[in-house]
Amino acid sequence: MSAQTGTARAAGASLLHRLKDDPNPIWIRELRQSARLVRTPIILCVLSILATLAIAAIGGLVSINESPATTGYVLFQVFFSLAYFVVTFVGPAVAANAIASEREGRTWEAVILTGLRPAVIARGKFLAAYTSISMYVVMLAPVGALPFLFGGVTATETIVAFGFLFLIAALAVAFGLAVSSKMNSLRAALVVTLICAVIASLNVYGWFGVGLSVAAHDAWSGVPEGPPVWLPTAYARAPFDLTYVLCLIMLPIVATGLPAWFLYEVTVANLTSITDDRSTGLKRWFLVAAPVFALCSAAPVAAVATHRQLEVAIAGICVLLVFLMISVYIFLGDSLGPSRRVRLHWDRQGVGGIRRLLGPGILGTSMMQLSMAAVAFLMPVAAGILAVMGGVNAAEEIQQILLVALYAGSFYLFSVGLGALLRARLSTTLLSRVLLLAVHFLVTVGPWIVAAIAGLFASASGRGALIVAAPSPLYVFVALDALGTSGEELLVVASVAASVVWGLFGLLFLTLARGRVRRVIAAHEVALGESDRILAEEDAAAVRAMEDAAAAAAAAAAAPPGADAPAVAPEPEPAG
Repeated sequence: MSAQTGTARAAGASLLHRLKDDPNPIWIRELRQSARLVRTPIILCVLSILATLAIAAIGGLVSINESPATTGYVLFQVFFSLAYFVVTFVGPAVAANAIASEREGRTWEAVILTGLRPAVIARGKFLAAYTSISMYVVMLAPVGALPFLFGGVTATETIVAFGFLFLIAALAVAFGLAVSSKMNSLRAALVVTLICAVIASLNVYGWFGVGLSVAAHDAWSGVPEGPPVWLPTAYARAPFDLTYVLCLIMLPIVATGLPAWFLYEVTVANLTSITDDRSTGLKRWFLVAAPVFALCSAAPVAAVATHRQLEVAIAGICVLLVFLMISVYIFLGDSLGPSRRVRLHWDRQGVGGIRRLLGPGILGTSMMQLSMAAVAFLMPVAAGILAVMGGVNAAEEIQQILLVALYAGSFYLFSVGLGALLRARLSTTLLSRVLLLAVHFLVTVGPWIVAAIAGLFASASGRGALIVAAPSPLYVFVALDALGTSGEELLVVASVAASVVWGLFGLLFLTLARGRVRRVIAAHEVALGESDRILAEEDAAAVRAMEDAAAAAAAAAAAPPGADAPAVAPEPEPAG
């Protein structure tokens, strides 16, 4: 029976029926609170009027010297650029108010006491914030249809642009909700969210908007070069082929689905107690994201010209390494092992071994990361080798790909091992992440600083002196340039040696982390056993006291009347 509608919920009902008959209670509560606000319709009305006046003014200025078709295309770009910044600025700000305000207003405990799972709370907060930002987009929809009346854009472009606007709004709301779930202060949540949203939205608008429009124009000549809102035009004007499916269907799904899923799992993990399972959701995401990201890194090798396949293959390995390194920092928040509460929950549900591997535990997480990294690196490496195999310099190009893959895999092994050791020895995850970031910065930049201070860049001995920078991951590009060059074989040997050393350090750190985790867990189990013993003794003492009191009461009830009356001692005679 639904608590909101009072209707019975049918077994196996569809998602639409569940939303109708049993909607999310947090969502319903937030909507009822928003309906009481008088300022909401006023804000929407003012926003629509301002957007209409702005578009009308720009259209009037452009139409003086340009044709109606050009005017319509310019208004299309202006409107959806403004709408993009509205949803990327307002969406995270609205979502940042969702959970941080509950904690600051001392109402979060009441939400927890309802018994709702963190996933249900996260979905309800997301739906409430997404509904609010969707109202802004819906109110701006009539204004967005004005460019279509001028010409220059088709109805398909307008519809696709609004569809992507809703997707961007969903990502913006999910990001604000993830930040809000970590903060206890509303002001801090708003400041952090807005700063990150402004930086991210400007970079996305510049790199993925203006920047990718150049690549889109090279792939499809019908897409203009320069306008930031190029994706709807590509859907309408690009020919339907394999490139269309990969770049305009598969890639947008991956680019929106994986980040949204990750932000959802982060929100749920932040809302979950530290004694509960906070790892399974993120690990499930990683098991899907790693091979998908590897496939996206390997696919461009087959889509570019032959003379660029080697560069694209190496770039794919490097991009994949960046993704995997980010995952190292993400999983440093994992606990050393499952708590007693989690193990009891697993035993009650009869959870199997695979499901337990996805649970809390930094050692299991490290093994999962290394296993998935081996599978992920195999994809771009194999794609690159197959692509260059039939070339003139096939042997040298294959060596270059293997050289980059060896260094990337070894350095990733080192990072996973060091991260596990830091997490096992330090008490806070923040300190572990900061120290790992400091080590990565020193290892990456430090050798080059030493080389610059020693004057090796201008050394008369040639590039052989750069061997001092071999510990830096960036040194592999020096080795790539030296591969096949006479007299510079030592640079390549140094790169391979550095790779082996990083791998050995990673294995050493994993071994040390394993011993440390086992000792900490054993000490924790001993402490829990001692606590259980003390509690058992207290319970036994309480039971004995109750039994003694019951026996005394039974004895008093069985005694004859007056037998239990205390004897009165005679009063002493007064002296003298």
